[in-house]
Amino acid sequence: MAALLDGSPALVGRTRDLETLTDLLDKRPSVALVAGEAGVGKTRLARELLRRSEFRADNLLLGACRPAHDPFPYGPVLDALRRTGGLDPLGPLSSVAGVLRPLLPEIADALPACPEPLPDRAAERHRQFRAIRELLAACGRALLVIDDLQWADPLTREVLRFVLADPPERLGVLLTYTDTELPPGGPLESPARIAVGVPTVRLRLRPLGAREVHTLTTSFLKKSTVDIEFTRKLHDRTAGIPFVIEETLRALTVSGAPVTDGAGGRMLDELAVPAPLREVMHARMAELPEPAAALARAAAVLGTPAEAGTIGALCGLRTGRLCAALTAAVRGGVLHEVIPDRYGFRHGFARAAVYESISPPEREQLHNKAIDILGTGENPPLAQLARHARAAGHLPEWLRYAEAAVERAVGEGQTSAALDVLQELLDGPLGAPDAERFAVRLSEIALRAHRPELIGTLRGVVDRGELGRIARGRIRLNLGLLLARLPGRLLRARAQVEQAVAELADRPDLAVRGYNLLAIPLEGLTPLVWHEHWMSEVDAVFPEIEDVELRLALRADRIASRAHIGDGTAWQEFERLPDTAPTAGERVQLARLWCNLADAQSWIGRLDRAAELLAGGTRMAEAAGALFVGSTAGGSRLRLDWVTGDWNGLAERAESTQQRYSDIGPVVADAQLVRGALAAVRGEFDAAQRLLRATGLAKPQGAVLPEALSAAGMLTRVLLATEDVRGAAEAAEHGLRLARRKGVWVWAAELLPAAARAYALAGRSPEAVAAVTEFAAGIAGLDAPFAHTSLVAARAVLLEAQAEHERAAEAFDEAGRGYLALPMPYPAAVSAEEAARCRLAAGVQGGVDGLRAAAEAYARLGAARDAGRCRYALRELGAWRPSRRGRRGYGDQLSPREREVAAMLACGRTNREIAEGLFLSPRTVEQHVTRVLRKLGLRSRTEVGKQAPQKAS
Repeated sequence: MAALLDGSPALVGRTRDLETLTDLLDKRPSVALVAGEAGVGKTRLARELLRRSEFRADNLLLGACRPAHDPFPYGPVLDALRRTGGLDPLGPLSSVAGVLRPLLPEIADALPACPEPLPDRAAERHRQFRAIRELLAACGRALLVIDDLQWADPLTREVLRFVLADPPERLGVLLTYTDTELPPGGPLESPARIAVGVPTVRLRLRPLGAREVHTLTTSFLKKSTVDIEFTRKLHDRTAGIPFVIEETLRALTVSGAPVTDGAGGRMLDELAVPAPLREVMHARMAELPEPAAALARAAAVLGTPAEAGTIGALCGLRTGRLCAALTAAVRGGVLHEVIPDRYGFRHGFARAAVYESISPPEREQLHNKAIDILGTGENPPLAQLARHARAAGHLPEWLRYAEAAVERAVGEGQTSAALDVLQELLDGPLGAPDAERFAVRLSEIALRAHRPELIGTLRGVVDRGELGRIARGRIRLNLGLLLARLPGRLLRARAQVEQAVAELADRPDLAVRGYNLLAIPLEGLTPLVWHEHWMSEVDAVFPEIEDVELRLALRADRIASRAHIGDGTAWQEFERLPDTAPTAGERVQLARLWCNLADAQSWIGRLDRAAELLAGGTRMAEAAGALFVGSTAGGSRLRLDWVTGDWNGLAERAESTQQRYSDIGPVVADAQLVRGALAAVRGEFDAAQRLLRATGLAKPQGAVLPEALSAAGMLTRVLLATEDVRGAAEAAEHGLRLARRKGVWVWAAELLPAAARAYALAGRSPEAVAAVTEFAAGIAGLDAPFAHTSLVAARAVLLEAQAEHERAAEAFDEAGRGYLALPMPYPAAVSAEEAARCRLAAGVQGGVDGLRAAAEAYARLGAARDAGRCRYALRELGAWRPSRRGRRGYGDQLSPREREVAAMLACGRTNREIAEGLFLSPRTVEQHVTRVLRKLGLRSRTEVGKQAPQKAS
């Protein structure tokens, strides 16, 4: 009962379940049954429910069952009823209730006199049932909570069935139980016949997902940021069971393990089983008959889910005895059917607790027997055999099995599996030559995966000083390549690479990977000419390279890098390459080429190519096990959806991608750029500025420069929209300075038109002309249709600033056609609006129609604020008119305008902010808000954020 009232970290992942229970139990009478495995959070959910305001006036009757060989009859129900002693007054009670006086001496004064006992035991029991129901009814509006019903005594189950068949009219009942430990017949031993018409719900709580584990971890540790890889590994290690997660975090905290950096995942592997988890498993094992316990020990030695026959063979159980033992182990909560026909432990700590309880001689015997059983067949599980051989002390066999397992996993594209085996090898008793060989192999395969925790492993290997110079240079080089992927690590990465290049000075065939990294121009402010020097170094060594995979890797980076800077020959070279490869390593490089080239094509404006390359490259990456390549492709996909106008659900996908790949710098920058762009379109200017500045504008030395320059252009437009002309000109100047220093003007395509307008409005027209001229010279002859179209738009801005409105309108029309051809519908709509406004300023025909067309284009995209601005201008001109077909009736469905208002309400916007964002009058907004609340069946605007997305859809 105390557990129902204790505090704990924030409730995570149960919002919908909590709302369901609250809505149901607020009605009376009502019944809720909440099931789930042990530790999943049933008690925690009940505790949170009791804190809700809906039950503040209820009489709370709380009872909990306890595991016991001879439980006290009615135990948890009597515990709950003892709380009625504090109720004043109780409702009327008949003489029947007096039968409870011996059972409830604490409240005897509130009960009638005890009647004479009945000679018939069944009749006496029935009278007790009636008395319990009557006392519950006398409590008025009450909530009865019985926790852990799986341990209830038979009489408790029977009396609960009696009450549920005809519950008091003001009683709510909440029963929780572990459904893996139930007696035959269910939580009440036989089907509960709940009275007809009584609102009832049955919930089964699921384990937490990876994102929810991350949220719980940050709450538990009271940290604003926690390493995402650590929480993913924590999810895998604990199966997402909240009790196991919290005990693991508590043990890590006591040990002082650093869980907020890349070392956390490693610490999880080394963490001893937390004492509460060990005690739970030992208690469960003690309850099992010996054959079931032997089966559990065999499963712990196997270490991975296996068929019942395999586990039985290991401990000498077959047919009927095996079936009985397995049934007992599963019912006892020790073993679980992890996947169909495969049995194992619910989480890694459960397995470890059982494994530690096995005596060393029995462990060795079982590992040797496992080698005999698993080693037969055409395709033996090599990684498992390696672990058994090491545990049994057979080191030569361990090395042989492990190395074969690595190569098989690599060949099958199972990159993470290969890395796991290599890490286990490096943790084992290796001689110096073997340690050096496997460390180099680990560093090479790590480049295919997204495993940031390996950086710490490789750094430790390099720093130990036990390696030869060449091996150290190779590992250091790969370490630098891994560091370059992380946010803010560019300078450290280049330092490692340059040191590695020096260590490999006499092996240019190995050092060339380092030259290659230094040749890639995307990140930082190092001038393009410096990168071109390293490009020439790669070209000089390339003819001497014999390794086919390495040659393809170098060509892939050369093609992508040159495409990024607008070199049209890159596409020609790409077209000469095959789209398939014979080896797994070459397929990884092809996938990397397609995805990186897709990114380059999206920046220069070859969007059709980008979409085709991205789709093909993602498929290749998945098939080849190129995990990191697939991760980075997610960022390119976001940006491609933004520029092509595919905005449906994009904000949510961008936020999810940023959280999932928070340790991959380019993906984070892509997600922040897209989120900032969408916020700007919605008129959420503060959020837009925060997100756009976070892309690297403040620290460009380590930023992905195309992202930073695009963000500078978007930020300039945001500041102009807020009428901060001076701030806009400063943002534009900062972006142009970055582009000038880097020497790659094609990346400033997003920036130039906004910069020209900011300069013009700030009275700095000569600087606007100079920027456009410099940009034109910088992109001359380059394959960059986005940049060339933006140049047309920027020149149109200059013409408008010079009051040459008709020529400016024609130039904006040309820019709009160019953007649509890419296709980039949002800047095309902006150009259409600018052209219309120029025609209106010139007093020539086409302005009103153009403005109306721009409004429709914005509306199709979902750019409600922009569409509202155009409609407002049309109203001011007396030219706004609704569709000739008349206003459509939407009935109980939200109209497009009401969906716009609902979306802004969900973001917490005030009526005034909505009016400004949609260019409507406050009175009109009030009417829309009233209709939104009515159609969604909500009582207040604060509820829209919770329910509008589902109901509006």
